[in-house]
Amino acid sequence: MRDRTAVLLRAYRYRLYPTAKQSFAIYEQLAFACQLYNAGLEQRRDAWRRRNRPITLFEQFRDLTDVRAALLGPPNMACEAMRDPLRRLNWAFGGFFRRVKAGQKPGYPRFRSRRRYSSLTRAKAWTIVGRRVALPGIGHVKVRWHRPRPADAELRTVTVRRHARNWYFSFAVEVPKPTGLAPAGESVGLDLGILAFATLSTGERILGPRSFRAARHCLRLAQRRVARRARGSRRRRKAGQLVARLNERVRNVRRDWAFKLAKDLVRRFDVIYVESLNLKGLAQSRLARDVQDQAWGAFLAILTDKAAEAGRSVVPIDARNTSQVCSACGATVPKPLRERWHRCTCGYEADRDVNAARNLYRLGESRQARTWPMGACVA
Repeated sequence: MRDRTAVLLRAYRYRLYPTAKQSFAIYEQLAFACQLYNAGLEQRRDAWRRRNRPITLFEQFRDLTDVRAALLGPPNMACEAMRDPLRRLNWAFGGFFRRVKAGQKPGYPRFRSRRRYSSLTRAKAWTIVGRRVALPGIGHVKVRWHRPRPADAELRTVTVRRHARNWYFSFAVEVPKPTGLAPAGESVGLDLGILAFATLSTGERILGPRSFRAARHCLRLAQRRVARRARGSRRRRKAGQLVARLNERVRNVRRDWAFKLAKDLVRRFDVIYVESLNLKGLAQSRLARDVQDQAWGAFLAILTDKAAEAGRSVVPIDARNTSQVCSACGATVPKPLRERWHRCTCGYEADRDVNAARNLYRLGESRQARTWPMGACVA
């Protein structure tokens, strides 16, 4: 049995190019999976209302056996693909009961629309044949292998997903944990901002892509086109696909930028001190649009994962007053948000974000200095 502590779970995603017949088969399976999800939800709801008893996942699996015996659904659809919507429904109810116990807003599971059910997961009911992937009930679908598949990985599950008008194929694999990078011998403080995506304590300013701002004009025109179309019409659905493609491009530009920047920072520094941000509070402020355009939360998650794989550390630091305190002498220099230059009575001057990044570095280093190394003896 493979040691789970020595492996990582990764996802590889590739673009699918199905034929018209294969696309129709995928749509049929997605539609039937949506029907199973809604039927399972109705079964659970009615069982509780009429008999005051819950329906378990395995009871629904037994009922699914009768459905398959009656030859309902698309031909040759894998059993795992039929079980997947019932598992998703079970996870939805698990989250509902968890929120009820925690006293949060419950959010009872809702019925799904066919147009919003866009992915299908299956386990082991697929194979790779040459440069194509064989999916039961669909056929041998052409794949664009833009990067090599891991040769020594253990394949787990595969998900076929629709984004806008494109099809994607992703699978989870277990790969050996990497050995890590050689020590770089340097640490850095990283301050996230609006004007510059990130500012380092070394004085380096990194400008972000601002992908939403770049696409805002095209998105505005596309959304107006959707608003002018009649609800439920084919032309409105076609206009909505254009909005979806533009939003997908914005998301792809953000993710590509985040991965490249995280890889560069992890290669250059051993320890990265970042701000401990209240992202939910920032998303409700007057700077919400700019904050969401920079996608700080996604970048920090990617940076943390890349650092863990490379044997580096990402340390969150309380960022309160880091822009108001002088990084040279420690004196408090109050200034409004519109003032972007830090001037102190000690004579030190710097950009506001550079000063904040250096304060993050100073706080992080002082915290590291107070931490005893593992195995050290304290007299």
